[in-house]
Amino acid sequence: MRNTVSPEGAPTACSATGTMNESMPASYSRPSRLGLVMAAVIAAAAALVGCGGSGASAGSSSSFQDQWVVGVPSTVASAENPAIWFLDRTDDHLLVAYNWEGDQVGSIRLSYSQPFGALQSPDGSALVLVYAQPVSGAKLIGRADGQATWARDSSHLCSFRQPNGADFVEQSSTSEPGALFVDDPATGASRRVVRFGTEDPLGGPTVLSCSVPDDRAVVGESFVANVSSLHVVTLGTGASAAFTPHPPPSAQAPLGAGASADGTLVAEGSTNGTGPSANQANQFTVYDSSTGAALATVPNDIVTFSDDDSRVLTVQEFNSTNQGGIYRLVDWRTGAVLWSDHLAPGGFLTQPNTGDVVVEPYSSWGPVPGSQGTRQPYTTPIIVRPDGTTLQLPEVRPLGW
Repeated sequence: MRNTVSPEGAPTACSATGTMNESMPASYSRPSRLGLVMAAVIAAAAALVGCGGSGASAGSSSSFQDQWVVGVPSTVASAENPAIWFLDRTDDHLLVAYNWEGDQVGSIRLSYSQPFGALQSPDGSALVLVYAQPVSGAKLIGRADGQATWARDSSHLCSFRQPNGADFVEQSSTSEPGALFVDDPATGASRRVVRFGTEDPLGGPTVLSCSVPDDRAVVGESFVANVSSLHVVTLGTGASAAFTPHPPPSAQAPLGAGASADGTLVAEGSTNGTGPSANQANQFTVYDSSTGAALATVPNDIVTFSDDDSRVLTVQEFNSTNQGGIYRLVDWRTGAVLWSDHLAPGGFLTQPNTGDVVVEPYSSWGPVPGSQGTRQPYTTPIIVRPDGTTLQLPEVRPLGW
């Protein structure tokens, strides 16, 4: 799924028509691809409807009643042939899909009357649309409720809502108990898995990872710029076990927390320190989510696991808002750096069942204009293979969320 990073104080990627990751440090991210979710973006979920951007949870509270799931032909995207969706570089009503070999494989023409959002499933075979309807290239599958997150199978949605299934009250000033639901948009079936967390104006329960095939979810409580009270949930039975890391993190509570797509790994770390020198870098620890055992410590901020759990994408952000950061693809078990590049902040997505990651540096912080006609913010995505080799895609715009 897609995640996004944005430097502290930087202009947002869609400041013209909406806001995205408002003034959040680069290490804070929302998974797209059920990779790593960082706390501050969860707290800013209501800002994530609009234009160029990406994320893993569907819609702000104001959009819950206008969220629809659409599917695309198997010739465009499927479990065997996944695709990556973007907004066309010039056409505001056109979404375009590329496969992981860099070929354009499909498109969706949309109709909308206000800024819209879109969230692709892990394999790109379906999308959640907010405030938009497909004109061609996709067909309606069903509704999406709550702040939905795609499950790893690209068929189910996971979300927190009130225990009776109703969405949380919009702009509520009071606290509401939460419950984790798994929904099947194709059949309309919805199942409450477990009661967990409390929604209030400063935070609430959040899904870090959800995988129906693996029968596991990792959830937590977000509060302003922190994620805490992580629990590992068995989706089939609703059994919930508190995640207890061994050894525990340093005395200062970690600001960043996230989980792998299958829910077997948890990453926690501080996102306080920034800067180009090694002694200013943050570090994250990877844990076994079942036992809490520490498996490895990785320099800098982990922003996502690869879908096969073999790699992590890290970012070392700089204090200056126009410097971007150094992205690295790392074998977290050995510490080997397989690829690195100094890029503007942006989004990222992982390919199902592989170690491939696509990085989408956004042009909003770059000095180089795009090709004639390309609208801002645009990106020239970079597909990074597990061995560190790369493939660059053409200019496109980030998928709106």
